[in-house]
Amino acid sequence: MAEQIKVKIVPAEGETSIYWTLPGKTVQQVLEMAGLESGGSCGGKKNCGKCKVRAEGGVSPLEENEQQLLMPEEIRSGERLACYCTITDDTTIYLDLMAPDYTVKKRVIKYKPGQYTRSGVEYKTFFIPGQQQELGLPLFDRLQAALPEYKFELSPDNLNELHKIDRPGRPALELHALVYGRTVYRVEREKKAALALALDLGTTSLFAALLDLESGEVLATASQSNMQRIYGQDMVSRLAYAKEQRDGEISLHKIMINNINAMIDDMVSQIGQTADRIYKLCAVGNPVMLHFFLGLKTDGFNAAPFSGLFSTSLEIPAAPLELRVNPLARLLIPPQLGGFVGADMTACLITLQNCFNTTFLLCDVGTNSEIVVCNQGEIWTSSAAAGPALEGGALNCGMRAAAGAIERFRINNEKLEYQVIGGTATKGICGSGVVDLLAVLLANDCINQEGTFTARAEEYFPLREGNYGQEIVLLDQAETATNTPLIFTQEDVRQIQLAKGAIRTAIDILMKKARLKPSELKNIFIAGAFGSYLDAENLIKIGLLPAVKREKIKNIGNAAAEGAMITLTSNTGMADADQIKKKVHHVELANQPDFQEKFLQNLNFTAAD
Repeated sequence: MAEQIKVKIVPAEGETSIYWTLPGKTVQQVLEMAGLESGGSCGGKKNCGKCKVRAEGGVSPLEENEQQLLMPEEIRSGERLACYCTITDDTTIYLDLMAPDYTVKKRVIKYKPGQYTRSGVEYKTFFIPGQQQELGLPLFDRLQAALPEYKFELSPDNLNELHKIDRPGRPALELHALVYGRTVYRVEREKKAALALALDLGTTSLFAALLDLESGEVLATASQSNMQRIYGQDMVSRLAYAKEQRDGEISLHKIMINNINAMIDDMVSQIGQTADRIYKLCAVGNPVMLHFFLGLKTDGFNAAPFSGLFSTSLEIPAAPLELRVNPLARLLIPPQLGGFVGADMTACLITLQNCFNTTFLLCDVGTNSEIVVCNQGEIWTSSAAAGPALEGGALNCGMRAAAGAIERFRINNEKLEYQVIGGTATKGICGSGVVDLLAVLLANDCINQEGTFTARAEEYFPLREGNYGQEIVLLDQAETATNTPLIFTQEDVRQIQLAKGAIRTAIDILMKKARLKPSELKNIFIAGAFGSYLDAENLIKIGLLPAVKREKIKNIGNAAAEGAMITLTSNTGMADADQIKKKVHHVELANQPDFQEKFLQNLNFTAAD
């Protein structure tokens, strides 16, 4: 039997950890076993070049294919790709090239309690007679007799707790029943917090909020990277993993549940409560994420007609999912709208019901971008497989929105100026910075309408040939945290063109279905955590959004999470969601006769309106 070897993992911040493994494992496999991300975006297929680490000790030599994915400066500084680098003997892995998750930008929530607080969950105060020796009525019988119009679903632990205070000789007991609908879920001597959990399950990141069910107040929030990303940054990669691996779907399900339980633990500790006080949940997300969350088969999403096992609204027990909530907690999932447009977009629309009699475009920009066009109450929707490029993934210089990421660019007096999250040394560019950079390059004729670098780019940046064609050097190695130049390549531009083209094509086709011109839109709403940080004018400049007056574009923050909160705190939330689904026409873009023509047209940075 092979002798195990020692692997020391040194994070950018925090304590060093030691793990033991067998020779022949890749650095990526060791990081996964340690519960850490490798930073890659291709799910271990060895083609993205993003899983950069530094490794010292017994590791395999640099492979030719690996060398093609690294810059000469990176090779000289000892950088390796975790998916290629194999451990052969005791090794130290340095993760200083990766951004810590806890510095990710917080999601923008615009939900305010009070407006919708009719959750259907309430406390009812009642009395039961004490134990009487001559009658001998059991405790549970006395509870039912006191509230005969309600059904009791009490846990054995709850009955045992009540038994301790049900002493002989006591004339009566004042109790408080936690009621949801016509069911009593818990009976207590003292009223305690009844909590609800709102979940927004994104492909890239997960968001959770704890609410007080009586007041509707948000008590705590948490956000984490979706750790499923170790098997690919987009839905297609994860669906492929689920299909190709024997227990792929189970692994993806467990990863998400572990993610959510960690957020629950964090939030209840913040407010000094326990997880068994969570009685009601609402989860929203795209259809694939919801299927992974529920542990359902995802085969139906791999080929036309791209449908899963359910699309209608669900109300089910939460206990089988092994979430850290009350054993009797109920889980609500609003209806999905068709294809890859999920309950997250339904939740967004819940927040916009007062706009249904107008005209608007709603965009949730992300890895799986979801688009809605409304014309006087009739609604069309579709999704665009934009991939991770617009969020900083799949780009040589890209990274998530974390400390060290450039989030803003501009040129002032022919000099490039930028803003870095956290004010630290630069590590890369996040999504909002990528959009700004493209707008700057276009405005200064550094790239043409087809996305090709021009001779004028050399007036602002060093322009050179790289592994992926021409590239500009934004910062030299002395100005970065990684001691390697920050470059923006021709291939990076192409990746953004593909993402932008997919989203804009969806917008154009839906606008045509709704018989609307851009000038006829009353509003363009930008939803989502990522969208909260995008510059609307720059989205128009690069052609992702149609040209409208700036004041028409409104950022509505994390509207999916807000819609989930409204669903939890409104006794009509699920009924409203079901009515919204009836108004929606889902459009499968690939089936549209003009899809290919429009997509090719929208690859350019001057999409026609």
